Amino acid sequence: MDAMGPWQTFLAVAKEKNFTQAARHLRLSQSAVSQQVKQLEDLYRSPLFVRKQRGVELTHQGKIVEQTALQMLQLFEESMANVKATQSGLVGTLKIGASMTIAEYIVPSLLSSFRSQYPSITVQLYTGNTEEISRLLTEGQLLVGLVEAPLFDTRISQMPFLEDELGVIVPPHHSLSHRESVSFHELLNDRLMIRESGSGTRAVLTAAIENEGLSLRDFRVVLESNNPQTLKSLVVNGYGISIISTWVVREEAKNGELVFLPIASRSVKRSFMCAWMNGANEDPLLASFIHLLTQNPLSGKP
Repeated sequence: MDAMGPWQTFLAVAKEKNFTQAARHLRLSQSAVSQQVKQLEDLYRSPLFVRKQRGVELTHQGKIVEQTALQMLQLFEESMANVKATQSGLVGTLKIGASMTIAEYIVPSLLSSFRSQYPSITVQLYTGNTEEISRLLTEGQLLVGLVEAPLFDTRISQMPFLEDELGVIVPPHHSLSHRESVSFHELLNDRLMIRESGSGTRAVLTAAIENEGLSLRDFRVVLESNNPQTLKSLVVNGYGISIISTWVVREEAKNGELVFLPIASRSVKRSFMCAWMNGANEDPLLASFIHLLTQNPLSGKP
């Protein structure tokens, strides 16, 4: 932190909007904080904060410096992590399992961030549904699993790492396409396509439907598939509607090819989970991966 000097102090003041609180957070004297901010103002030859009745706010110039300082801090942390990985000799193969939705729509950007921080580590990636990933973890074939629903096995440790929400996807010409949200009861007579048994998405959907006093038998289920991409294509081509993760259809919803409709039920909200066998987090490869997840390298929200 000290290596960032005045920029770290500047960011603390910008976040707290108060010199005293920033000094307390940084464990510095208020005069030291003021002096470091003045160094930057002298460097840029411009005031970076304007004093208000209850604190300070960034000036226009200060907002420009804030963006630069945030980028500098990120690059600094990445370089420190890379050097640390090299010095510690952290090498080897990280065996990861990911359920279908996560593997296709989350893992690519996640592994890109992982490679930038730990370039000497290679990765073996296995894709399957949540049930399969759980089995491979307990059999010792995987070090870590990324799944779409909690695993009910006391031998497995897990933590949430990303928020998600299930919703209905329909083509733009569908009668429900202009709705802001829908209920499960409104879908009873439509042609519904769902994920296969054993998938985390299927488990969350089944539980959410049962919370509404319904069951899958009440719906016109015309197709099951283990491939989210297939479900999207079938909806586009008018075969039916589907209920899948918002992460799966972000691009199609953005370009108008499909419409994502939120479901009026809290039960469709979930967290993607990172799972590993109890005690395995002492493995330096797994520890490095968990550390990456806690840094939240994924951009955007569902």
